[in-house]
Amino acid sequence: MGSQALPPIHVLVTGFGPFRDTPLNPSFLIASALPPTLPTASTRPIHIHAHPTAIPVSYAAVRELLPALLFPAPAAPKLATSFTASAAPTRPNFDLTLLIGVAPGRSDFALETQARRDGYGKEDVRGRTWEGDRLWARYGAPEVLATGVQRGEVWRRWRGGVPDLPLRLSTDAGHYLCEFIYYTGLVEYWRRDSEGERPVLFLHVPKGVEAEDVDRGRRVAEGLIQAVVGSWERGGRNEEKGTGTEDADDEDRGWAGS
Repeated sequence: MGSQALPPIHVLVTGFGPFRDTPLNPSFLIASALPPTLPTASTRPIHIHAHPTAIPVSYAAVRELLPALLFPAPAAPKLATSFTASAAPTRPNFDLTLLIGVAPGRSDFALETQARRDGYGKEDVRGRTWEGDRLWARYGAPEVLATGVQRGEVWRRWRGGVPDLPLRLSTDAGHYLCEFIYYTGLVEYWRRDSEGERPVLFLHVPKGVEAEDVDRGRRVAEGLIQAVVGSWERGGRNEEKGTGTEDADDEDRGWAGS
């Protein structure tokens, strides 16, 4: 009998819509440019699921949309009424989630390694902030959550796979919608299992929207996904100890982008 084919690795990728002086958001262009499958040395194929519409740069929209994307119906209890894991499905829809956002004024690509729970006082495209919301805090969610992938191993593989483009690690995602969506994704895993895996990543990209800019972003995103899957092949699926800046070359900076 022949060997049974292993199931594919399913990856959700999202990008944001327009905001402020960014009428065309490169994060959504890059997400949309990704192919449906990726070549890999892994024994499991990689299937990309790019969300077909841009995520609105809105706190309320993110908090409504992302949990429903990550976990299946029957949906987890609405955060407005419950944050306990007792009735929430524990098996996610995807093996890995890559959230992409733009950081105006930068020329490099940054893998964000953590996100903060509080302090979202900047207005979104609907003129609203999330300052003072205490739902996550009331249920004991940590002030900072880190990605669950092995940062050092992924960083080495990512840098080796895309050696001609400027990459770095960051611990400051900007305290705007980029960081808010990142924490929203991480906390959905945390509330189901506080010690479990959190296979969510956030990638900040430069503002360029020309074809060559989008192609560079596509290469970077593909390389990052392949780096994560490669690290899993080595058995590295849990968060490493540290700050999230192991082997980083550049000074960490915060960016208020989406």
